[in-house]
Amino acid sequence: MSKKVIFVIGNPRSGTSLLRIMLHSHPSICIPPECGYVQWWWKKYKNWSVSDNSSSEKRHEYIQDLKSSKKIETWDLDYTQLEELIITEKPANYSELSLLGIQQYGMQQGKSTIYFGDKNNYYIDHLELIDSLYPQSKILHIVRDGRDVACSYLALNKLDSNSPYLPKLANSIKEIAEDWVRNNLIVEDFLADRDLSNNFRVRYEDVILDSEKSLTEICNWLGISYSMEMMKYTETQVEPLATMDWKKKTREMPDSNNIGKYKEVLGPRDIEFFNNTAKEMLQKYAYHD
Repeated sequence: MSKKVIFVIGNPRSGTSLLRIMLHSHPSICIPPECGYVQWWWKKYKNWSVSDNSSSEKRHEYIQDLKSSKKIETWDLDYTQLEELIITEKPANYSELSLLGIQQYGMQQGKSTIYFGDKNNYYIDHLELIDSLYPQSKILHIVRDGRDVACSYLALNKLDSNSPYLPKLANSIKEIAEDWVRNNLIVEDFLADRDLSNNFRVRYEDVILDSEKSLTEICNWLGISYSMEMMKYTETQVEPLATMDWKKKTREMPDSNNIGKYKEVLGPRDIEFFNNTAKEMLQKYAYHD
């Protein structure tokens, strides 16, 4: 099963949600909305074994904990069916148990899933755990020009939203630049120690400017055929309303106006500061002035 798991990771505001929805629109890929329960419940259930599947007490306890997971309500899971899935699939360990939640989500959407996925930006700080649970998983790293990321951070910090899930992000160019460099360095260092065939990097700008080409390359990497359904992602409406205030772009077709936006939004001093702070990382991803 580890070989059939995809983790979409990237610095916040780098297009991870858009990419998730595009991929989820493929008939053979299931990537639910954000919910990091795989990491949250590992300590409590890391010793899950085949015998636990036969215990109604164990199953019920796990289901109740899963129900309490932040954002899980956006999945609208049928927990009765999920418990039945645990009984029939008999997961041998926590890794397999965790995937059943994603499998149930896909089944409710009528998917015949080949790949199960998980998209959470905060996994950047838990990559070693993710790798220990799913050592042969596919890691899809999306990067975006950090200066445009800064514009998105600043705009989101001004957003008027009542959502309990509104992200709390850095609010100064100095902090944003340092976060962007740090997060991408963590991912780069982690991926360097893995089987390179299980890693794939895509630039947000390429996804926007030539979506079909980028998605085809990702599908080739996964060993599945490209599906035109991926370009119909605006019709799927799989991004929860609770997070839509800052993810409206996921309901729109790719917009190249968001590329290089920093030249209009940021002042010369802020651009210079970001360029100096993140010079090597910007060059690595071919982001030039």
